[in-house]
Amino acid sequence: MIKVMTKYLKVDLIDCYGISLCDTKEEVIEGCGYDVDEITFEDLLVRMEGVYEIVEVTGDFKLKWICTE
Repeated sequence: MIKVMTKYLKVDLIDCYGISLCDTKEEVIEGCGYDVDEITFEDLLVRMEGVYEIVEVTGDFKLKWICTE
């Protein structure tokens, strides 16, 4: 059985589009300032609408960060 890798991009829509790469849903929750026992991932998505954009990335992927000024 092949395990599909899943990562999450957390894009801050308020603070100049800062981006975090998270390994788990729990890491996303904590990165948004909540404890994992305090809120579910699904409720977090609703609560953070307009503040963070959460993107689930699955499969074999490569990220290339390009910064232009």
